Amino acid sequence: MRRFEVAILGSSGLVSQRLQELLYDHPFFDVVAIAGSPQNVGSMYDEIEWRLDSPRPNYDILICSMSDIPDVDIAFSALPSNVAEIVEPSLVARGIHVFSNASAFRRIAGIPLVIPEVNPEDMRNYDGHACATNCTVVPVVTPIIGLKDLGIKSISIYTRQALSGAGWQLLNDKNALEGNVNPFIPGEEEKLIAELKYLLDLDIQVNASCNRVSQKDGHMVSVRLQVQQNTDLETVKRLMKINRLNLPSSPEVVNYIIDEKPNRDEHLWIGNGMSITVGNIQVKGKIITFDALSHNTVRGAAGGVILLAEFAVKKAYITK
Repeated sequence: MRRFEVAILGSSGLVSQRLQELLYDHPFFDVVAIAGSPQNVGSMYDEIEWRLDSPRPNYDILICSMSDIPDVDIAFSALPSNVAEIVEPSLVARGIHVFSNASAFRRIAGIPLVIPEVNPEDMRNYDGHACATNCTVVPVVTPIIGLKDLGIKSISIYTRQALSGAGWQLLNDKNALEGNVNPFIPGEEEKLIAELKYLLDLDIQVNASCNRVSQKDGHMVSVRLQVQQNTDLETVKRLMKINRLNLPSSPEVVNYIIDEKPNRDEHLWIGNGMSITVGNIQVKGKIITFDALSHNTVRGAAGGVILLAEFAVKKAYITK
């Protein structure tokens, strides 16, 4: 397979640094440019503050400006929405394939919003610009998608979302780490509900309560479904299983099913952070409940958008 030159849009944010980490020595992609904010432009890569607990990758790259991104094959965007609205379309117009974590273009006509294991058919509309989903929807939709066979009538969701979902500033806030964090996440419930309905392709009742908690990483969700058919635990577990994609970022097990409740200490890094741990599954007639955990900056953000680009390459939506 021919390799693809890529640029990372963003240099010092948590998602952009996850992209830097996960794309280093990638079998499909070669990082040739990292575009940063004005205060970082012109700096050598190793001069940028590293915000992750993992070691900094060894790029020998000068940070460029958003206006000086070279003619790469692919750009991975971790930009704020207001910046993405300007930068991403300009790159698509230059013939650069853009895979975005920004919320600005989610559910916009002509721009697929895709989790490859959930709605791969939506990539048929791909025309150079695609988005990954909100990181909170991942641990909800991946266990649910197979349950559509039972006829989903309604869904209720309660989330406990990590500090890193709000960026490095909150993650470095001592008060937040010690438990003094505002649980309210503006706009999150609306985004979760809208994107979940989009991915499931269902117009059903969905209620959500989204809450920030004093944990560094990992989004935990508790989900209750009402379905049309009586069912049992073994059937639900069988329907929750998702086949692995034969791609570099694919985990061996997509939905890692356990009996007990997931917890961050044991399950956050299952599948190198790309698996969703699903547990405490209970079935009573037409009511199904479960808890699920996924790594928000890996599976929910950087790893998710890389997996989407890998899928696009494998399916020849991107060619050299």
